[in-house]
Amino acid sequence: MKPVILQTKRLVLDQPTLADVDLAVEYCQDPLFEEFMLTPWPYERHHAEEFIGTRVPGWWANDEEFTWAVRHDGEFVGMVGFRAAARDIGYWVGRPHRGRGYMPEAVGAVLDWVFGLDDGDVIWECVPGNAASAAVARKAGFRYTGEGTSLYAHRDRGHLVAWQGAISKSDSRDPKPGWPT
Repeated sequence: MKPVILQTKRLVLDQPTLADVDLAVEYCQDPLFEEFMLTPWPYERHHAEEFIGTRVPGWWANDEEFTWAVRHDGEFVGMVGFRAAARDIGYWVGRPHRGRGYMPEAVGAVLDWVFGLDDGDVIWECVPGNAASAAVARKAGFRYTGEGTSLYAHRDRGHLVAWQGAISKSDSRDPKPGWPT
């Protein structure tokens, strides 16, 4: 599939480019990435170059994963991706851009796109304790489904326990109760 550009009131979601590498490396140096993300640690320039320059275009071309750069006023602020096989969504936003509501807005745009293609549920998960990721999922309308074994291996290749959620096309996008705090 050719990369799709999504737009919201404040954001443009498009394919990340090599021009985004420097900021991606800077943002991924945040200690929260070591604790809560599956990205390599320490995160280095070659990781971003490979991810943005090789993996993202290949995934789009093969309809495997659809990854967008999230931009506000043209500035790269984070990423959001949807993996087709597991039907899961993942995201991150750079520290300088947190707390502005960009990621729930971006996730909403991706959900609209996914649900425009088919009716299957979309799932979300994060490392327990990642309250920021859980807050985004809650604000985007996901319902918390509990803890379970993570879909993806962590850096040590083990599958950890994960907080998990799901959303259906027919679900309202209003925040649901029952989320961990």
